[in-house]
Amino acid sequence: MSWGVVILIGVIWSTIISHFGASILLHRYYCHKQLEVPKWFEAIGLFMLMIAVIRTPIGWIASHRMHHAYSDTEDDPHSPLHVGVWKVLTTTWTIPEIPVKFSRDLYKNPMLVFCHKHWLKIWIAVWAISLLISFKFFVAFALIPFLHAKIGFGLLNTVCHYPEPKNVPALNLLIAGEGYHLNHHKNFRRLRLAKWDTGGWIAERLINIGVFKKT
Repeated sequence: MSWGVVILIGVIWSTIISHFGASILLHRYYCHKQLEVPKWFEAIGLFMLMIAVIRTPIGWIASHRMHHAYSDTEDDPHSPLHVGVWKVLTTTWTIPEIPVKFSRDLYKNPMLVFCHKHWLKIWIAVWAISLLISFKFFVAFALIPFLHAKIGFGLLNTVCHYPEPKNVPALNLLIAGEGYHLNHHKNFRRLRLAKWDTGGWIAERLINIGVFKKT
């Protein structure tokens, strides 16, 4: 298999993870409860997120809720104005302490708790098994999704918030329609943010055919 095909497969796989794992499950379901998803979808989506190496999903969800509560202030955990553009762009920012109110409900979910406790082991296992299969498989299955997630989250939190919150539709190619970030902050309960919000469009279609439920 040529490297061109490997990269193409990796990009397609990353796009699937971006839409179903990150945008629909992690953001729209866990963070904002815009819809209800079946347990089988939750399990598959969490596995996708572990491949993309977002670390603990509980930490991501809680920090995102903090971001909405304290957007663009000193208490915003990844505000480029206060934390620094480079740290946010490279997703190297840290949170000294997350108030319990942002994560209390998450610890009632056994799958989230399992991923919270074992994310590093899962990450090591996925990367090790992928490498044992072949280096090209590792690149397509694990490395490209990792880079996609790092770049996507970094750009979302910097470009869409610096120097002020705004929509950046061009980012939709990387982050599944989440480039309409200003629309999201104006109404975080809104499922589909704009016409070209692909994550929202997919979620709506799956609601229409009964896979998901609208809350």
